Amino acid sequence: MDGGGGSDVGKHHSFYSEIVACAATNSSSGSVGGAGPNSPTKVASSSSSLTQASSPNEIDELQKLRRETCELIVLRFIAHLKLRRYVDLGKEVNMLGLLPFLPDRRSVDGPADQDDVVVNNNDLLDGPLSWKEGSIHSTEPKDKLPPWIPYGLRILAAQQLQYNDGSSKALDVLLDMWDRAVRTEYWNTGGMEVWKSTLDNAIVNACIRMKEWRLALHYVEELIGGLEEGVKREVLWWCRQDSVVGSIGEETRSQLRELITSAAHVELLSRQILILLQSGAIKAAETVQGDVRLHAAEVEGIVLTGALSRIHGEFALIRQVPVRQMVNDGLILFAQSDYDLAAQRFRDAMELQQSVSADMNDSSTLNSTDYPSSPGYPSWKDLDSPTLGFDADPSLTVECINNLSLCLLYSGQMRAAVHEMESLIRKDPCEHLTEGMAFNLCTLYELGSDGEECTKRKKRLQRVAKRFFLHDIGVESFRLN
Repeated sequence: MDGGGGSDVGKHHSFYSEIVACAATNSSSGSVGGAGPNSPTKVASSSSSLTQASSPNEIDELQKLRRETCELIVLRFIAHLKLRRYVDLGKEVNMLGLLPFLPDRRSVDGPADQDDVVVNNNDLLDGPLSWKEGSIHSTEPKDKLPPWIPYGLRILAAQQLQYNDGSSKALDVLLDMWDRAVRTEYWNTGGMEVWKSTLDNAIVNACIRMKEWRLALHYVEELIGGLEEGVKREVLWWCRQDSVVGSIGEETRSQLRELITSAAHVELLSRQILILLQSGAIKAAETVQGDVRLHAAEVEGIVLTGALSRIHGEFALIRQVPVRQMVNDGLILFAQSDYDLAAQRFRDAMELQQSVSADMNDSSTLNSTDYPSSPGYPSWKDLDSPTLGFDADPSLTVECINNLSLCLLYSGQMRAAVHEMESLIRKDPCEHLTEGMAFNLCTLYELGSDGEECTKRKKRLQRVAKRFFLHDIGVESFRLN
């Protein structure tokens, strides 16, 4: 089996070309847009598309290649974002036709209810009520994507609008999708319910980018309110993994449910704290941190043995609880201008993070491609069958060192700040030399060195970035005139 491509065409490329061809066609054939990802229409289309495979092994290989093709597309998107090639990203999304098609409600049998009436300036007309008048998604009659494209890839495509057309347009699209995940009966989008938390998370990120703090806090509350169903799906997913299957009894399952629920609260409440601090609500952030401590204590109170220990080592959401709590303390202290104590909290958090990461590397047993270690990289589970809809950053080291450098700077310890940041970069340039790290360090060079020495140190840092192929760090981060 060659996946539909010749000997001179890569297997994954042939599937990529299939998506491009579907997006480019003007044919009216295809599944009805707006149907849920688990709807009968999509399942039937997907099954019929596999008839080209003649054996179960070939079907498995076909599905594997399609999954890998989607993962490669995600990697391309992330590469464009990191290199700030936003125009290229937008062109690729359009070429693939990934922007979600959100039509008006499909017709249903029975009399029209009150919501079916559209109010006109002159009279009342019977017809479907779209979520937003003049929706940019009402121009195409059919959904052009192949049925095997996961819905999570559409959400990722909608998020990229933040970088090309502004956060407001991305927010409009995400809210339109969110409405279909909530009012599934009205829109006839059964199966979309599982995507609500993923969309909540995407909307929070878009609102933060727009500095719409109240709206961001509202959708964090939506995430917290939907935890029960998400935790059920997450527990079920872990119980199906090869490394723990058969070793999770009812008691362990109950403990895992409590563990994930408490860890999820720590993560979401921490996001609330970050938003509150950015909006200047320090007292409110302190109050929320009290709840974080309670949930973190619940996580620490659960004895980790057997399957729970293995899951703890692999699941960043659980593993990062004590580190996140300590970082929150440091951020609140910094906001209160207690720079010395805040610096100590960030140092403690860095040491704890290194210890947690070392333990993870030593005890990791679950070799699942669904949980990659790279931050910001959606797993296949996120794209195809979401559970919680969010996760924690697998490492807070860079965040800690950036905050530590600011504490030292504000307390007048520039030399110490430069030394600690340079030490971290020497330890692992690929992980620690980020865009923010480069900008902060070069700012410290300007404040603590004369013109010639400052330029020399900036160029040396830039050479380090080039030596390790850190192309995502733009030249502007080095502050060279």
